[in-house]
Amino acid sequence: MRDNSFYKIDSYKKINIIFVILIIFIFFYAFLTPYLKITFASSCEGLPLIYCKSRGLTRAFSQIVRLNFDAALQFNPYSLQIAFFFVMQLISRVLINFIIKPANYSKVLLLDIVFSIFCFLFSFHNLVFI
Repeated sequence: MRDNSFYKIDSYKKINIIFVILIIFIFFYAFLTPYLKITFASSCEGLPLIYCKSRGLTRAFSQIVRLNFDAALQFNPYSLQIAFFFVMQLISRVLINFIIKPANYSKVLLLDIVFSIFCFLFSFHNLVFI
């Protein structure tokens, strides 16, 4: 019979894999955006940036995956910080799946929570706090 910690680790690894797939999809969608004929109108077009901090984020991500950081900053000044969050989460999700073992499960879980909170606060503080 398997130990309960193995089930926890398996579940945690599955969730990490789902997050990896979602983050890769976000970057893949950002890469394909210029080639798609689908456009979405922004509900905050014309509003000042202080009221709509996410305006131009898809266009900015499209430039970031092409390594055109100057253009990304012109579309949205917060885009590099947000992209940083997704890249760091992608890297940490992959690494965690390789290093997590029953012996270090609680330490890795705690480290993941603390790291993700700090990454989130660094990346999204301009969007969350006015």
